[in-house]
Amino acid sequence: MTPPAVAADHWTERRRRAAELAEHWPFATEVLTFYGALLDAQARACEMARAELTDPSRTVPYAVARILPIVRAVTTATGPEKLARAVASLPSENASAGQWEEKVTRWLDGGELSAVDRYLARATLGPVLEALGLAFSQVWDGPRDARHCPHCGGLPQVSVLASAGEDLVAPRRYLECSRCAWRWAYPRMTCAGCGETEARHLPIFAEEGTTEAEATGTVIRGLGAAPAGGPAPGARFRHVSIYACRSCSRYLLNVDLSRDARAVPLVDEMAAMPLDLYAREQGITKIVPNLMGF
Repeated sequence: MTPPAVAADHWTERRRRAAELAEHWPFATEVLTFYGALLDAQARACEMARAELTDPSRTVPYAVARILPIVRAVTTATGPEKLARAVASLPSENASAGQWEEKVTRWLDGGELSAVDRYLARATLGPVLEALGLAFSQVWDGPRDARHCPHCGGLPQVSVLASAGEDLVAPRRYLECSRCAWRWAYPRMTCAGCGETEARHLPIFAEEGTTEAEATGTVIRGLGAAPAGGPAPGARFRHVSIYACRSCSRYLLNVDLSRDARAVPLVDEMAAMPLDLYAREQGITKIVPNLMGF
């Protein structure tokens, strides 16, 4: 079965969800307010790429020339102070286009970059890859296996449980790409980092007061008071849990759309910082940090 495509108006849905969570989850307000502004810029960038980029082999130079200036402008204008200052201090893309192309290519190759360079590469190239879709796979020799995106070879950012549309069928699991946001089907009880399948090595951490915590017995306590208008204390993240692996010491956050149909996985994942902090305390590392570095 073909995995559910990201909705055509996914940029609007991401902006809606970012604004919604920023209002109800004060600890994430700064990050989500900035992310909302960045989403406006990325939505324009995606439309530009669809209209202008006819040769996928020119993806990197196109992104540096046309999209990077847009991302830098919105980041210096609305980003968190430390990030905005760091971005403003970097050489311009006009003066060092070759250097920026090398950095973006290194990001695609999974190479090491500073946190700021990684943010810029990802924020710049992400909407372009979304615009290209499957066309990028024809020009990029990235990894091609079950744990990498079939479109761009990216690692998964978030695990998603989505309704199968049948009452008696359990929600199906998908992985959502950290680069192009494509979703692909993936087995439920299999580590997305190393392929481990032994249940005893795959703990699920869920917040106290959720049915998943009751089922798994691996309960997260003390994440704080409930947000305004939100669920009762002890159940702030009813639809988000930690899918961990003791074999490789890595994890993904899992967003269960059957428990919150309004959720937008990439946005909810970014907002669930208390769960990331808890995972870090357990000595496990996210397969890939999100756009904001969590």
